[in-house]
Amino acid sequence: MFYSRPAVSCLWAGFAASVRAKWADPALSQVAFGANGLCETDLISYPEVEGLQILSLSATELRNHTFVRNPMLGSKLGPIEGITLCNVSVIYTHPGWNDTIRITTYLPPVEQYNGKFLANGGGGWVTGGEYLAEITMIPSLLRGFAVSTTDGGHSDNMLDQLGSDLPWAHSSPGNINWPLLLDFSYIALHEMSIVGKALVESFYGTAPKYSYFYGASTGGRQAHMLAQRYPEDFDGILAAFPAINWTKFLWSALWPIRTMDKTGTYPRPCEFDAISAAALKACDGLDGVEDGVISMPSRCHFDPHVLVGDKFDCSGAEATFTSVAADTAFAAWTGPRSSTGEFQWHGFSKDAHIWGPIASILTTCDDDDKCVGSLFPISDTWVRYFVAKNPGLDVRTLSHQQWDDLFLASTNEFNSVIGTSDPDLSRFRRAEAKMITWHGMADQAIPFNGTVDYAKRMLEKDPKAYDYYRLFLAPGADHSMDWGLAPTDPFTALVDWVENGKSPQTLRVAGLNAYGTHMERDICMYPQVQHYAGGDPTLPSSFICI
Repeated sequence: MFYSRPAVSCLWAGFAASVRAKWADPALSQVAFGANGLCETDLISYPEVEGLQILSLSATELRNHTFVRNPMLGSKLGPIEGITLCNVSVIYTHPGWNDTIRITTYLPPVEQYNGKFLANGGGGWVTGGEYLAEITMIPSLLRGFAVSTTDGGHSDNMLDQLGSDLPWAHSSPGNINWPLLLDFSYIALHEMSIVGKALVESFYGTAPKYSYFYGASTGGRQAHMLAQRYPEDFDGILAAFPAINWTKFLWSALWPIRTMDKTGTYPRPCEFDAISAAALKACDGLDGVEDGVISMPSRCHFDPHVLVGDKFDCSGAEATFTSVAADTAFAAWTGPRSSTGEFQWHGFSKDAHIWGPIASILTTCDDDDKCVGSLFPISDTWVRYFVAKNPGLDVRTLSHQQWDDLFLASTNEFNSVIGTSDPDLSRFRRAEAKMITWHGMADQAIPFNGTVDYAKRMLEKDPKAYDYYRLFLAPGADHSMDWGLAPTDPFTALVDWVENGKSPQTLRVAGLNAYGTHMERDICMYPQVQHYAGGDPTLPSSFICI
C-alpha cells in the first residue's frame, strides 16, 4: 500500500471542511472593519447584477474565531485560532429558474486586507461553499485576501454528494434540472466573481487590485471553464488536477469493474496494492534513478499478467496473484475501449493507487474474505442521472454496445455544457490573464493524460500559449494537495507571475515517496520532463529539466 488515508480524506482534492465557532470573550475590544469600521448589513451595498434577484444579504462579525478542521479529511493539523472576519452571505435566484444560490464571502479586517480578491472552487458534485473552506479559503484569508465561494444552488456537504442519490439533478422524473446543472457547470462561478468583487468594493471602498481563482479537481475544471467562458473575471487562475474533459474521463473509473463483473470475482485490496508495488519496482528506475517514483510513465510497459501464479504477502499471509486481478489492473491502466476496440479515454498511471474510495477499483471484503465491488459514485451518478436520465439504471449491467451508446451520448449532449475541453483561450490571452495548472501523475481519480491532451491541443492551436498558460506534471503526486510529491506553494508562483511578471519555469514539490522517504525537487513546465543529473535523489539539485 503506497499511502494510508481515511476513507474520505483527499476526496476530490481533499476538499470539505466544517466551520464551527467558539466565541471569544465579548468584552474583547472591537476590531475595525471595512471603510466604515463596521460589519453591518445596512452598511454593505446590495450588488446589482442583471438577471439576478437578490433575496437576502446578511453579515456576521466573527472575532477571535476558532476554525476547527474536519477530522474526516485526515488532516494532522490542529484548529486555527484567532481568526477575525466579516462573513457576508448573499442569497439570490434567477427569476424563472426556481434556483436558490448562496455566495459566502469572508472579509478580513481593513488593517489585514491585502487589497486582493480570491474566489474558491469546489470538489466532486460540490460547486463550493463553506463546507469546503479548509483547503484554499481559510489559508488565503489568513494571507489577507477577501475570499468568496458559492454553493451553486445545491448542498455544499461533500458527504451528501457521495451516495447513490443526487436529488438536485432532476426537476421531475426523467427530466434534468438544467438550471442547476448550468449553475454547477459555470454560471454560478461567474456570478460569484461579480458579486464577490462588488462586496469587496462596497466593504473597503475600492475595487480589489487583483482577482484570483483557486480550485482543484472539480475546482480545476471550474478554473478552466472560467478561462474559457469568462476570461476577464480573474487576473490569475490556479488549477490543480482538473476534472476537465468531464464527459469522457468519468468513464475511466467505471471501466475496471466490468472486468470483475464478468467473472463475479472481486480480488482483495491487498492484491491490487501488490500489483501496484510490482509495477513501481519494474518502472521506478526508467528515469535513471530508483527513487520510489515513476517519472516517465510512457516508458513503463509493465504487464501485470506476468505476476499470475506468483506469491505475494497479504497482511502477513501468503497469497497468489490471480488472472482476474491482473485483467482488472490492466483495464484500469489502459482505460475504456469501445466494443470494436477503439480508444475512448485514458487510463491511470501504473504508480497510481488504483484501489481505494476515490479510485477506479473499490472492492471490500468481510471477515470471511468474501469480497464485493463498488462503483465510483460520481461516475455512477453522472451516467444514471444525466446521461441515461434514469436513476434506477444499473450501470454494471450495460452491454458493451449500450456502454458505447451512452459514452457517445455523454459527449454529444453535454460537452458544450460541462465538458470543459475547449483549447481556445485566445480571449484569455487578450485579457492578459495568467493560468497555472498542475496535475499529479499518480492521480487515481482523474487520468493525468487527459490534462496533457488538453495542453497539447492548446499548443497546437496557439504555439505561444505558455505566455499565459503553464502546465506542470508532478511525478509521485496523487489526487490531493498534500499526499506524495505535491507542489508546496503554487499560488505564490501564480501571484508572482501576475503581479511581478515572473513566469514560473518550475514548481517546488515536497513530500513522501512510495516508500515513505521525504523528498524535494522542482517539477518542470510541460513539455519538459525531469531528468536525474546525479547526486542525492531526495534533493532538488539532483534533477534538471530537459
